[in-house]
Formats: sequence, C-alpha cells, structure tokens
Amino acid sequence: MNKDIEEEDYPSLYETFDLGNRVKRIYKSKDGKYIEYKGIILAISKNSLEIYWDTVDGKYKPENINLDFTNCQVDEIFKGNSVYSPILKDKK
Repeated sequence: MNKDIEEEDYPSLYETFDLGNRVKRIYKSKDGKYIEYKGIILAISKNSLEIYWDTVDGKYKPENINLDFTNCQVDEIFKGNSVYSPILKDKK
C-alpha cells in the first residue's frame, strides 16, 4: 500500500496532541501482566511523537523502568503493536 495513503487513515498528530500533553499506554508482558506507562510529549512531527516515559504503574521514575525516551511512529500511536496499546492522552 502507498505510504501517503496509509498516513491519510490517521488524524494529524498536530491536531490530536500538543507538546507537553501527558499520555499513557499499556504494556502486556510475556507472562500476561499489564504495566501502565505514562509520559510527556517532548516533540511532534508529521509521522511521530517523541515521548519521555516517567511513570510506571503510578510510580514516578521507578528504579526498574526499562524505557524512558521513545520515538513512536503514527501507526504505533493509533493502533499499538503486539505488546503495547495505542497511545492515549492521560486525563486527570
């Protein structure tokens, strides 16, 4: 499928998210355990978000955090992947 056509299937990241938005996603481990990550959007481009993940299951910067900065592509943001849920705004 043409990459330009695929991108049109998603809303604009610029219209959906703002710099500084808090976001979250769920990780499903191999043993079936769910882990909630929360972070802040540091950069937005046409096809990706740069996110700093700072909270795991409600704990700020735990020692065992296994990721901190990620560059998430548009498909992963809106659909997730085999282990991560889609990325959603964190509503407080």
